[in-house]
Amino acid sequence: MQDYEFEVTIVVVVRVKAETEDRAREIVASSALGSPSADEIRMANEREFLLGKQAAIVAVDFSKPDEDSVRLITIERGQ
Repeated sequence: MQDYEFEVTIVVVVRVKAETEDRAREIVASSALGSPSADEIRMANEREFLLGKQAAIVAVDFSKPDEDSVRLITIERGQ
């Protein structure tokens, strides 16, 4: 097998409960968009091989966004 490396632009919507928008933004930028664990990659590989796809994910690296790149799309007030 050969190794291939791809760069993929993704859009993610993350819903956060927090006291302030700033705190919510900080959590998204620092925690929510982290790389998957080794176990998550292993499970994805197992699933793909069970489906007959002869390819394996070797690694997934996410670039952490800075807080300014996190765009607020809705505010839902708590009850």
